[in-house]
Parts: sequence; structure tokens; C-alpha cells
Amino acid sequence: MGTDHLNERRAGLKRLGDVIYGADRELSAWAAKRIPGYFATHGATALGVVRDEELAAAVIYERFNGVHCEVTIVVAQRATWANRRTLFALFDYPYRQLGCLALSATIPASNLQSLNLCAKLGFEAVALVKFAAHDGGALVVMQQERKNCRWLDYGQGQQGTGGTGPIPDGEC
Repeated sequence: MGTDHLNERRAGLKRLGDVIYGADRELSAWAAKRIPGYFATHGATALGVVRDEELAAAVIYERFNGVHCEVTIVVAQRATWANRRTLFALFDYPYRQLGCLALSATIPASNLQSLNLCAKLGFEAVALVKFAAHDGGALVVMQQERKNCRWLDYGQGQQGTGGTGPIPDGEC
């Protein structure tokens, strides 16, 4: 995965549609190369998104405490990386499989692209932590509650609400 090309013959790697799993360390390392100062915690679980047999995005879930999970979403430089089915899978894992009630992401206030990505995914800003970002600026804590996650509806064959356009590049 160093070149973003997938080798699905890797032991343990599984694929369901455009989503891959079973490569937590590799996906976390891919994400860490793209976010200054980021490293996944021990026990983090990662899902990847594949487009044209290349890794287009990684979603890292960590620090699950029984009701809450921190999430990091990293997207390669692509115009479109996720469709409704993919987003269903990425949100089904923490909300339905783990039983999370909420997800949180922390983003430097200077990273407007990532703030926009998280907002399009349904996250809302809930806190500002001054001087916490690697650039010396503030970190924005964004959160999404399970009850407000519109992407879970798509896996049930129901129509979700809003947000039907392409999902932009960035990370959150």
C-alpha cells in the first residue's frame, strides 16, 4: 500500500464492495503519512475505500469506550471517493457493529477542506481547543450522533436526507 496500490492477496485483507478491512496497521500508516503529527493508537480499527484498484481513503476508528469513538478520515487527492453505499459501510461499523452513540473528529481550524468534508458527512462543531493544533492554532472538535447519521438509511434501501453530491477530498 506504499504506492496506494492494493494487493488483495495480502493475508487477512478482505473486501466488501469498495470497502477493505483487515489491514489496520497498513491503513493507519497510510493515514499517518498524510496528516502531520498523526499516529493511530494501539487497537485502532481501520477501513479503506478503493477506487480503480487504488486506495482512495482510510477511516480510522479509535479510543472506543462503549458509547463513543474517535474517527480520523483521510482522503487521497481525488474528486470523488465515496458513494452512498460506501458511506453506509463506513458509518455502519461504528454505529451498528460497535454500538457507538457518537463519533468525534478533531481538525485544525486552519484546515477548511477537512472541516468542510466533516460537515458534508454530517458532523457538527461542538468545541474549539485553542493552541492544540500542530500549527499552533486551534483544533475544532466535530461530532456526529448516531441518531443524526443520514448514511445509515442507505443500507436499508431507504432514501436518506440531503447531501447527494460528491464527497470532496480532505481529512477529518
